[in-house]
Amino acid sequence: MVRWIHFPDWGDGTARLLHDTLNKAFYLRDDLIDIYLGVGLAPYEVDWGQPAAQLWPTITRDAADAGRLAHLIELVKARCPAVGPDLDAVLAAHNTDGSWYSPRERHLSLLLGPGCQRALLDRRDLRAHLVDLARKQFPVLSITGEPGSGKSYSRHLIQHMAGDPALACEFRLVNVEDDFYDHVDATGFMTALAARLGLPTDFPVDQHTEQARTVRELVDVFVGRFAALPKKMRWIFIDGLDRPQVSSGVHMVVAQLAKEVEAGQLPGARLIVTGHPGDFSPAVLEVLRHEKLTGVTTSHLQGFFRGLADHVGKAISDDELEALVDQVLGEADLDDLRVLGSAACRAAHLHFTPAGAP
Repeated sequence: MVRWIHFPDWGDGTARLLHDTLNKAFYLRDDLIDIYLGVGLAPYEVDWGQPAAQLWPTITRDAADAGRLAHLIELVKARCPAVGPDLDAVLAAHNTDGSWYSPRERHLSLLLGPGCQRALLDRRDLRAHLVDLARKQFPVLSITGEPGSGKSYSRHLIQHMAGDPALACEFRLVNVEDDFYDHVDATGFMTALAARLGLPTDFPVDQHTEQARTVRELVDVFVGRFAALPKKMRWIFIDGLDRPQVSSGVHMVVAQLAKEVEAGQLPGARLIVTGHPGDFSPAVLEVLRHEKLTGVTTSHLQGFFRGLADHVGKAISDDELEALVDQVLGEADLDDLRVLGSAACRAAHLHFTPAGAP
């Protein structure tokens, strides 16, 4: 099985033991900065005004990203020997989830879902954009691409990342294809979005005026109600805006929502949309990431299997790699991401699951 220290699961009991122990050992700001410096990290990107209980998860993740988490633990052990036994338990721990695969950071995941039963191929730029989304630098993400390129399939990675306990955020989805049977207008769309967030769904606006005014009134009502929600991060995923039944008013509403996110009028909100035509305001374009998806190729499959080989520390020959790719392509076409992802996942589990692992 994979050692926890190499691929931490930040939502499990080992993570809680680590952070509780570190917080007992050191809780003063100067000590924490000194330890951060001691493992070779630059402290200027961290807000050191937070309580130690909130800072330690940031410190450990940064250390893990740099490959220095074990170094950090050894440094704390040396400075506070009393916590040594608990930290030794962390160093000796193995991943305890139901799968042998547990990536260090969720946005890097190659296998997703319960039991890691869904493969995610490529999407390097999308992964980077999600980090920007989480860090508030770019709170709007627009995903476009030809039919079958994986716009809707990208939800699986986005939802997986939003589910990271470290983010403590809600994920809310409006799927035009599943939520509406036929034509959807601006009011119908806003009603669905409000319902997803647990807000009142009546919008007493003038439906008989010009469309731009109706859109502004709808969004104004929504913004006022959103302010009453408990303060927390919310990722709002709007999928399928390029479907034929979507009216231009829905596109206008989504563009206006993006403006409100940019202006800070929807606190904690991150907006992810697929298939929007892209006519956002200049202010929104400054805080927007755009991902144009292309199809998956055999090279992406090869990269997927190489990534898993690196994860488990198992060398993979060119012949083995070719056999795995051929096995997947024997079950699925490259343009059917759902079936392709399932086939790649089955091949991965059969080939890479370590002996004795679940």
